[in-house]
Amino acid sequence: MNSTGRTRGLIALSAVLACFCAPASAADLPVRPAPVPVTAPPVFTWQGLYMGFNYGYAWEGSRNVTTAGFPLYDTTRSGNWSTAAATGATGSAHAGLEGFFGGGQIGYNWQAGALVLGIEADIQGGGIGGRGGYDSIVPGGRADSIVLTRTNVRRDLEHFGTVRGRLGYTVTPTILGYLTGGLAYGDANVGATANQSLDPSGLTSGTARAARSRELTGWTLGAGAEMAITPNLSAKIEYLYYDLGSVQALAPLAHTNPLTGRGLGTAFTAGTRFNGNIVRMGLNYRFGDSSADGSLPSAFVPVAAERARFGDWTMSFVPYTWAIGMNGSSTAVGQTANVNASFVDLLTKASSFPLELAANMEFRNGPLSFYGDFVGAQVRFAGSSVALRNPIADATLGLAAKARMKMTLAILEGGSTYELARWDYAGASGAFTAIDAVAGVRYWNVGTDLSLDTVGAANLGNLGYTQSGYRAIARSGTMSWVDPIVGLRLRQQVDATNAFYVKGDVGGFGVGSKFSWQAAGGYTHDFQYAGLNWTSMIGYRALYVDYSQGSGLRRSGLNAVIHGPVTGLGVKF
Repeated sequence: MNSTGRTRGLIALSAVLACFCAPASAADLPVRPAPVPVTAPPVFTWQGLYMGFNYGYAWEGSRNVTTAGFPLYDTTRSGNWSTAAATGATGSAHAGLEGFFGGGQIGYNWQAGALVLGIEADIQGGGIGGRGGYDSIVPGGRADSIVLTRTNVRRDLEHFGTVRGRLGYTVTPTILGYLTGGLAYGDANVGATANQSLDPSGLTSGTARAARSRELTGWTLGAGAEMAITPNLSAKIEYLYYDLGSVQALAPLAHTNPLTGRGLGTAFTAGTRFNGNIVRMGLNYRFGDSSADGSLPSAFVPVAAERARFGDWTMSFVPYTWAIGMNGSSTAVGQTANVNASFVDLLTKASSFPLELAANMEFRNGPLSFYGDFVGAQVRFAGSSVALRNPIADATLGLAAKARMKMTLAILEGGSTYELARWDYAGASGAFTAIDAVAGVRYWNVGTDLSLDTVGAANLGNLGYTQSGYRAIARSGTMSWVDPIVGLRLRQQVDATNAFYVKGDVGGFGVGSKFSWQAAGGYTHDFQYAGLNWTSMIGYRALYVDYSQGSGLRRSGLNAVIHGPVTGLGVKF
């Protein structure tokens, strides 16, 4: 190849290489999708205004109410009666400052990162209080004489509230732990009654009634935890210790000889400290959007409402608390005691904390369901909540008697329901009204103990009981029977998660009891959390029975309405 040919070949090769090495145009490149912006998920925030309600239990810090007598004058000229009377009126009695309560709160939170600072004010009312007493027998003003004294004491916290700061830390975005403290206030009442006899003497028995009520202020400290269960709803549990200071009451205690006009006088005082412990649970509703950027994700999944058709079985299991009160009468060993105590009175006037176990279970398949309900409780009555209906025949009491009663209840109910009618609502998802027929049985087991606290001697001829001292007891044993029941239940499903119910039944018909009835109603809310379907409920239940067995001194029975609020939390499967 000559030089001219070689030159042409090099030019051609260069042109080919230039074509391969030249930059590609935009049209020749593969098209790649634009990257999708990655945004952080919305974060729950505790900041904002909230309101709610709470329910809890309080118990005392200081246990006793102390009383004291101080001699004022003595014109009897028959020994040292004034000093003896003052000594007999001096002592102390356990009066528990305890009971259930309910109330509301309002507050505001500020959040910065994981720290939450807030302020909260609340007020509660209920049956926080207690009753107690003691008996004393001391030597009198001369040889072979005595001073008999029975002292009853009481204290109550009619209402109380706090204004507190809260300093919290978010363990997770929806779980808050916090410390709290601030001002506490409350309406405190203390009272004492002393009944005193000087024997033998020509002096009349004396009674002193000391009482005082004051609005106290003090302080409180505690801690708690709160958890969001929906974007705007949270549940909390909280412990507080409070101290409101002391209250003192004063009254005169006098004894007079009606023939000579001579006598003696004593200053009778009663005092106690109002302090104690509180544990309460509550629900708060947070106003506005609860996410930091206004778009909280749906982490709380509602549970779909059940439908009235045969298909798979569903089950619910709900442990609950029934804060029972009682109005009526109970009979043991032929003696009848009237009981008139609300659930607040029963819990606060009890000599010990009531024990209770209650649960409800229901299996449903379309319109058909089977259910079981159990309540077991032990309660004690004393003071003004229980009194003997009629005097005990052939009973001789040295000074005074006070009735007490302990009752043990076990109520087991089982049966079935069937949906008689149902109305759905167009355009309202999950909403309907249904009426169910109810049929079943209710088993009762009731034990009642009646006792009389006495000073001096007791001689109960009918019971064959004689005792010198402080107490005579009549024990009833137990009663048990089964009542058939029939009734109706109305269910109003508002949406997929919220519903109301009303239930009523009648029973007994002489098969077990003479007659019984039940009325109950409430509100339920379903939600899903931690992979489980939960159901909560709050309502009121009343149950009446008229039952008796035996006759005369062997007669026992119960004719009473048992009633009070119910609250529960359970699961659905």
